[in-house]
Order: sequence, then C-alpha cells, then structure tokens
Amino acid sequence: TRTIAPDLEECLGARIVVQNEPGAGSLLATNQTAVAPPDGTRIQITNTPGMLGSQIAGADGVSFDANEFSWIGRIASPPDVILTNPDSDLTDLEAQSSSSDVQFVATGPGSSDYVAAAVVGEAYGIPHEIATGFAGSQEATNAVVAGEADVHIMPYDTVLPVIEAGDASPVALLAEEVPQYMPEAPLVGEVMPEGGAGAELVNSLITLTASGRAVAAPPGVPEDRLTALRDGFACAMENEELLGELDSQQRPVDFLSGEEMADLVAEVLDPSPEFQAVLEESF
Repeated sequence: TRTIAPDLEECLGARIVVQNEPGAGSLLATNQTAVAPPDGTRIQITNTPGMLGSQIAGADGVSFDANEFSWIGRIASPPDVILTNPDSDLTDLEAQSSSSDVQFVATGPGSSDYVAAAVVGEAYGIPHEIATGFAGSQEATNAVVAGEADVHIMPYDTVLPVIEAGDASPVALLAEEVPQYMPEAPLVGEVMPEGGAGAELVNSLITLTASGRAVAAPPGVPEDRLTALRDGFACAMENEELLGELDSQQRPVDFLSGEEMADLVAEVLDPSPEFQAVLEESF
C-alpha cells in the first residue's frame, strides 16, 4: 500500500493517507468501509480471500456484502503456499495416521490463512486444529519456523524470505505453475487429494485465492467518482517505475480492472454447497 500510494496520488491528483486498521483478520476495517460515506475518500486494500470466505461462512462479525462494494481493481493474486518446518514429518499432506492433530496457524478467523487452513485440512482429511491470536502473519509464520506449530498457508510472495533462507519448507503450491520468484515446489496438481470431493474443495480455494489483494470503496460511490478512482488506479498500475519497485520487492502485479474484479467477487460468492459447508463449520 505504501509503495503504491505516491503513484496513486499523482494519478488521482489527490493526497493519499495510509492508515493501519487491524482487527479480526481485517474484518473490522472492512465493516467500517461498508458503512463509510460513499464519497470516494475512503478506499481499502482488502484481504479479499479472507473477506469473501468469511461472508460465505456467514461468520460472526461480518456485516457487509462484498457484492455491494465499489470495486476499484486488483493489484495481485499470489497463489498460496503450504509451509511447514523443515524438520516436520508433514511432507506430503498425508497426516491421516498422525496420532495428534496437526496444528495450523492463522492470524484470526476472517483472515485468508484461516480460511485456507480450514479448507486444506478438510480436503486432505487431516486431523487438525487452527491456532489464532497472532499479532500478524509474520508472527504466525515464525511459530512454524520455531517448530511451535506445524503449518501456515500464506501467499507465496509474503513468505519468500523464510523459504529462501531454508527456515520453512513448501509442501505444496496452490497453483498450476510455479510463479515468478518462487523456488521449485510441488504443485497442488501433483498432490491432489484422492476423491473428487477433496479436489473440488482445493479448486474452489484456488478460485477464492485468485481474488488476491484488491482495492475497494464503500457501496454506492457515484459513477463519476468510481470511474475516476478506477482510472487512477489503472494509471498507477501501468507506471513502469512502480512496477519496477514492486518487482524489486518480489511482488509481481497481476492487475484486474474494477469491473473484472466485481465479476470475480460475484463468482466466488456463488460457491458449491460443499465448499460453503466447510467454511461454515470452520467458523
């Protein structure tokens, strides 16, 4: 967000103030955006998979409908990677015979890592529990690095440093091909769960994850202001200097327009009954 802000300022001709609003895996901030005045002055980078997953689950604390947000565009859609400690016995997602539950970690209900943990655990039939309450995703990953927990599922670009340092091992990448910057890792297609139900859950998770890091404004932003925000965002995402800076951070852009993002949100919010049931049970 802070990398993009200066270019968005220039493209919009407006001053951008970046504020952190933590809580409940970003649900608190999202609820605030949902009821903010629709004047185009408040926009939010969303933890979109967690946001949409929480809505599908009907989770407590969700007081918004993501279909109603004024979607501005998507910055990126990095696929998730399933991380374990290098010394872990969980190397092939076959933990059914484990004598104790596998401990996943997540920042909290409503976060993308929480939703991913619930789906992966169910899809692969892994006896598990999800530990939450971490200050942030880095602290959750550190629990795996320290051997205090078993699995953390995160967008790969966020955890590249610990993978490259050898502090965590990628068990599977939830993607059809290894993306830019990512070291070689097993693709989920190579380790799909046996049986159609598990594979369908994983594929639904991949579609959810594709919503990625997106930007939204409150519902009901007037058409002229929304068009200006979308045009300004597209302008920033086309800036070669910005793209070069994000490239140096190993954060590739996968731009999607506001209209395309709204269509993707609608698709994700029409899940299969099986996928919805898993999310509902997890919360």
